[in-house]
Amino acid sequence: MSGVAVINYLLSNNAALTAVVPAAVIFSGIAPVGTQLPAISIAEVSGVEFPQVNRETTGNLITERVQITVHGETYPQKKQIIKLIRQALPKTRGTVDGVDVDSITPDIEGPDMEFVDPEMHDQSVDYMVKYIN
Repeated sequence: MSGVAVINYLLSNNAALTAVVPAAVIFSGIAPVGTQLPAISIAEVSGVEFPQVNRETTGNLITERVQITVHGETYPQKKQIIKLIRQALPKTRGTVDGVDVDSITPDIEGPDMEFVDPEMHDQSVDYMVKYIN
C-alpha cells in the first residue's frame, strides 16, 4: 500500500467528487493520453520511512508527499474539483482500505496551468500522508 493508493481510494469513493469526476478517470500515476476530461492523476512526489521507536509496534512510519493533479475542461471546473478534493480529504487519521493511516494533511497548491491543444486546465494540490507499513 502507498499514500497514492490511500488518496485514490478516498477520492474514488467520495460520492460528491465522483458525481463530477467518475472513479474510472481517477488514476494512480499519469492519466493516459486521450483521457476524457475532467480527470485526476495522483502521484508520489517524495517519501521517507522512519523505524518505529515503540518495540511493540510492527511496521514503520512512512511519510509521503502525494500530488493530486486536476485536469479540467474549463478553469471554473478545475477550481470546483479542487474544492471537492479538499472536502473529500479533511484532516484524517484511522484505517483507510485496511491501511493504518496516522494522518492525511493538506500541503501546498500548485500553479494554474493552461494548455491549448487540446484545451485543458490543470492544477495540483499536495497532501502529506503518514501511514504504518
